[in-house]
Amino acid sequence: MKELSEKILLVAAGAAVGAVGYLAWKNRDELHELLDVALDKGKELVEKQVEEMGDLVSQSKEEGVK
Repeated sequence: MKELSEKILLVAAGAAVGAVGYLAWKNRDELHELLDVALDKGKELVEKQVEEMGDLVSQSKEEGVK
């Protein structure tokens, strides 16, 4: 019984992945736009974090010199 339920779960998971893939393919133009926005936002966040890390490094170097 456990094996049967595991197989059913795998089939359901595969169907869900297939449905998501189908929807992504069907709406790929919109998906590309969303991905571009997400990549731009991710780039902004990374640049902000790098800047903040640079500030922390500068502060720690200044405190070490004193």
